[in-house]
Order: sequence, then structure tokens, then C-alpha cells
Amino acid sequence: MRILGISIDPAGGHPRLYGVILSGSLASPTIEDSFEFRSSDSDPSEQVADLARLLLGKLPGLQFDAAVIRTAGPSPVARRNKAQFSRAHAEGAALFVLREHLGIPVRTGDPQALAKCVGQKKDALVAKASALPSKLDPTIAALGGFPRT
Repeated sequence: MRILGISIDPAGGHPRLYGVILSGSLASPTIEDSFEFRSSDSDPSEQVADLARLLLGKLPGLQFDAAVIRTAGPSPVARRNKAQFSRAHAEGAALFVLREHLGIPVRTGDPQALAKCVGQKKDALVAKASALPSKLDPTIAALGGFPRT
């Protein structure tokens, strides 16, 4: 089984979408592919659309069976209307693109929720992701897509 894990990094006004494809199993995952997209637009709403378009263009060249998006917890931004870039909007756009491509539901969650989905403790899932030579957040997402152990 191949799982695509996605995460969004606001990156100080230059948002990035990270992806990793893992194969094998939760006990023995292997990195198949990884990629990164960076929005080149300065308008926050266009940044979201830019990342979604880049992901849409990449998907036909990838082989995967399921996708998982690592979502953020509560926003640290006190006044949401002042945030330059909304990570939640970008996660939603990626969710739509992946759902349309796959034709099946896409799992989402923070590390705690994803660990629960696979029957692990959060710390164990994060440690397993940290041991792989790839970006941490999309790797956590991909690991959270394997069948429950």
C-alpha cells in the first residue's frame, strides 16, 4: 500500500506544501517519493490556489492508494482576520484536489488524531516519522494512513 502524506507550512508569508509517499507498512515504512511546492504569489488567497494547482499538476505522475493531510491544531493567531495566510484554507484546497483525484475520502488530522487512527501513541508515531529521512509533518501524515495495527 502506498500512502501520500501532505502538510502545509505557512513559512512566513511564503507558504509551502510538502508531500511524501510511503509504502510498506506502519511497522516497516519505505520512502517512495517526496516533493515540495512553494507559492510564488504574494496574495494570500492566490497562494492557496497556487498550491492547489501545483498539487493538481503533480498527482497524475504519482502512484498512491490513499492520502492523508496533517492538519494544524488551534491557530496561534489571536485575531484570525489579521493572518496573512490561512493554513486551514490551503489544507482544504489540498483536500478537495486529493478527493477529486482519488475518488475516495482523504483522512485528515493532527499527530494525536493520526496516531489514534493507527493504534499508536502520538510520541511513538512522531518518533517513527523522525527516524525516516524526510520532512516530519508529511511523514506523520503518511504514517497515519496505514491500516491500524
